[in-house]
Amino acid sequence: MNDDNRKTALTAWRLLYEDDAYRLDHLEDYYKTLMARADELVLRGLLSLEDWQLLKDAADAAYRQTVSSLDRQERDCLKANAMPLPCVD
Repeated sequence: MNDDNRKTALTAWRLLYEDDAYRLDHLEDYYKTLMARADELVLRGLLSLEDWQLLKDAADAAYRQTVSSLDRQERDCLKANAMPLPCVD
């Protein structure tokens, strides 16, 4: 795995994950995009299957939290450091 490419790709994924406006306004697209990018990272050899699972778990949790928040007619923020994500170092 190329460390620079991996770091750039994971940073981009995390920035998308932390985009609360996109998540709250376009939840289905947000989730599909997170998963498509995670899949792409595996296919490009930049991510192990274990790290892919971390991204999937984070995306799933964000989706569930957002559905719950929107059901209560609230707009929340994700706590990005609350989910274990692959290291970008």
